[in-house]
Amino acid sequence: MDRRSRRAGGRLRAMALVAALAGLVLPAGAAAQVPSDLTDWNLTETTSTWGSTYHVSSSGGGPVQYRWLDTPAKATVVSGNSCSDLSLFGSPATIAINDTTYKLLFTGYTDLCFRLRGRTTSGSGSMVNHDGRVSR
Repeated sequence: MDRRSRRAGGRLRAMALVAALAGLVLPAGAAAQVPSDLTDWNLTETTSTWGSTYHVSSSGGGPVQYRWLDTPAKATVVSGNSCSDLSLFGSPATIAINDTTYKLLFTGYTDLCFRLRGRTTSGSGSMVNHDGRVSR
């Protein structure tokens, strides 16, 4: 084998090694979101906590979003809060009447435990039996 053939073979091995290592170092694509439905969440003007706890997707940390599946008859405020002391993660989302689009609550790390809290806006009264979905 002559010098040029050895040099070309060495370059190909080096390029293959760089490509293989880049696959280990570069971040993966978007993490898969896991949806969970909430059935019949009754809200009043006083903040209440939904019964279940949730965890940010184990396939990678990321956004935690909430939306109403039923068209909300009242403006509502929904937040993501710590499982241990109910402290607020991110910012509460104000969801307008008739709005069923996802609202970002916060961005969390993998397996972060959180609870959902919500209420209707001041002066609007209660909203009963509305279904929602959290995507995490």
